[in-house]
Amino acid sequence: MLALKRIVLLLSLVLMTSALSAQCFSFAKNVGKAKLGAFVHDGNYNATILSEGEKAELFKTFFEGQKYRISISKIEQLPPIHFKLINSDGSVLFDNKDHDYSLSWDFEVKSTQMLIVEMQVLEREAEDIVSGCVAVLFGVEMEKDKKKRM
Repeated sequence: MLALKRIVLLLSLVLMTSALSAQCFSFAKNVGKAKLGAFVHDGNYNATILSEGEKAELFKTFFEGQKYRISISKIEQLPPIHFKLINSDGSVLFDNKDHDYSLSWDFEVKSTQMLIVEMQVLEREAEDIVSGCVAVLFGVEMEKDKKKRM
């Protein structure tokens, strides 16, 4: 009987986690994608549930000659998101702390390289800890010549 209760509890947790992940994916698709503006979405929906104080990292390859927009979306109840773009040497290329915790940044890379997007939900001085969906989407600017041909 105890084993059956454990199995039911485990299945419940798995189903709840799946439902939360689906909601977070939907949030990224419906809210995050619009924030890319005229940039063309790269097709990947990177989203997870984070709590205050938690960190997440995302590794992504960026190609020389392309202009990119990184856009982070979060649920309204979460405190600000601190994010950095870091190269393989550990050098910080962008830190949104220096830009009033802006949730988007447009940039180009001088050479094709893998960069790390490091995010942390800042902590508030409150008793209750808030958790919620955080999505990171990337867009590529279409070249003006290609826009005219289409």
